Amino acid sequence: MKAIFKRELRSYFLTMTGYIFLTMFLLLAGLLFCLFNLAGSVTSVKGVLGLLTTWEAFILPILTMRMFAEDRRLKTDQLLMTAPVPVKSVVLGKFFAAFAMVTGALLIMLLYTVTLAFFGTVNWAETISSFAGFWLLCGVILAIGAFMSALTDSMIVAAFSTYAVLIVTVFLGNIAAVASGVLQSVLLWLSPMSRFDDFGRGILDPSALVYYISLIVLFIVLTVKVTERRRFA
Repeated sequence: MKAIFKRELRSYFLTMTGYIFLTMFLLLAGLLFCLFNLAGSVTSVKGVLGLLTTWEAFILPILTMRMFAEDRRLKTDQLLMTAPVPVKSVVLGKFFAAFAMVTGALLIMLLYTVTLAFFGTVNWAETISSFAGFWLLCGVILAIGAFMSALTDSMIVAAFSTYAVLIVTVFLGNIAAVASGVLQSVLLWLSPMSRFDDFGRGILDPSALVYYISLIVLFIVLTVKVTERRRFA
């Protein structure tokens, strides 16, 4: 897995993929930070991260669309499939490489909060909770994107199918806002985006943690199953 991880992480910087992702993510985060924190003299970043929960659904598929689809298109997946490496190691290596890119971007973004601490009082419990929730939500999106990429040999199809799934998850929260009763509860429970609200309030809800981690594990397992089926087909 370590070799796959290094190979994938290096590939993000040997192509434009990593640079495009970091530029888009940090440019958007910096713009929101200037508008909400600097211009508004606000030390809390939960508002910025809250807005990014929607935008990340359109940015993160940049990392996942090539994850498996490009290997299938170029036939380089045959080398991985015939190598004496467990399929789960291949999948986890690729997933963690993308997750490392996101983690690096969030660490850079965390410097924004450190800067705010010099000019005001920062609620660190709320800040850490918000970043933790956002980080896990990114993991869910990457896991979904990895699964979609494993289903096709087209990066475009992988990207747009991931967008389709993520758009549905975004609208689940919007639909829940106008629903009521049992339907509202079910929609809120299903929506990964709405789960971020508690993190933004500084609450590390165990059920939300389990929910995010379960979704990540679920889509990684599905990706492994799809990849194994191709390996032994």
